[in-house]
Amino acid sequence: MHFLHLAFLPVVALAALDGRCTGSQATGFWKESGICITTTNCSNRGGRTKNGACPSDPDNVKCCLIGAEPSDANPCGLYSHCTWRPGGSGCPGGTWYQGYCPGPSNYQCCRVRAGE
Repeated sequence: MHFLHLAFLPVVALAALDGRCTGSQATGFWKESGICITTTNCSNRGGRTKNGACPSDPDNVKCCLIGAEPSDANPCGLYSHCTWRPGGSGCPGGTWYQGYCPGPSNYQCCRVRAGE
């Protein structure tokens, strides 16, 4: 008789590349709108990184917030940010734009002021 011991293997929390930030440091806006991407990709998009929010990923993958502060480097205008749709911080009073943010198609840009 053969037994599979797979049930006894430890489960490791893994925040996948281009996935939501899930680690112990993924709180508040970081958990709602952060994405696990390489630090280079985050920096190139004007984002900010946070350690400990993409567990078990390589050292160069961090939780990234893109567009947290008004900036000309933001994804789709001065007052815009990337967030998850649905389930992120939402886009109250704004407009959704696809194709401006890294990752999957449901990680989209919210522009609060359409004229910017």
